Amino acid sequence: MSSTQFFLNRPISLSPPPAASRHRAITPRACLNVDMQPESVKNLTLKSKEVIEMEAKVLVGTYARNPLVLSSGKGCKLYDPEGQEYLDCTAGIAVNALGHGDPDWVRAVTEQANLLTHVSNVYYSIPQVELAKRLVDSSFADRVFFSNSGTEANEAAIKFARKFQRISHPELKKPATEFISFTNSFHGRTMGAVALTSKEHYRSPFEPVMPGVTFLEYGNIQAATELIQSGKIAAVFVEPIQGEGGIYSATKEFLQSLRSACDDVGSLLVFDEVTSFLFY
Repeated sequence: MSSTQFFLNRPISLSPPPAASRHRAITPRACLNVDMQPESVKNLTLKSKEVIEMEAKVLVGTYARNPLVLSSGKGCKLYDPEGQEYLDCTAGIAVNALGHGDPDWVRAVTEQANLLTHVSNVYYSIPQVELAKRLVDSSFADRVFFSNSGTEANEAAIKFARKFQRISHPELKKPATEFISFTNSFHGRTMGAVALTSKEHYRSPFEPVMPGVTFLEYGNIQAATELIQSGKIAAVFVEPIQGEGGIYSATKEFLQSLRSACDDVGSLLVFDEVTSFLFY
């Protein structure tokens, strides 16, 4: 048995990938996956160093990765191409709550893939309706909106909040459109969600980001209450447990004060529970 190592989500800086010297068009034959299986099988035997070198040639250098290639996993264990075992302490950044290769999950995905893959949102979907009903029956929610990621859920919440304010106050020429977020928050990296994310290094490369966001001290009841009462706030975004911010839990009093202040003036309160719900 090989030794176990801890796999932490701590990216390091890597040198930028070299410029590609030549480009080859993808042929229709390749798109149809003709004669591609031998190459795919071959790639399963690639060593870590070869994978890292290949990525530098073919992928945009968006992320500064750890120099670690992960090729398989089971439960909370991960393995690299050389067979080294690691303990997964990130759960895919809080999305693999069931671990890797959970038999019930694999069975459900396989059954659905064999039955129906994707029909888009212009048709009704039986599994979607059944899951929504289970969520409504077991929670405080009246209705459900599905998205592909936490970031997209926050983007949807931004749109929900602004549309809600316009519909709720048709008499106002300028309904509430601004938002409150908090220090050390992380709500995503798309243009709306990154504007709600307090860490400057996420926002600065893409400025100007969406305006109208005020960052307040996490847990400061007075500051939040006063700004909400101004009537300018469409919604407050808060993480009950801050994940990337350092695993800080909001107090019961703080969250209750936000709920009360929002209810008083008609602002929405958005709980970003992606990390706290799926991971902690």
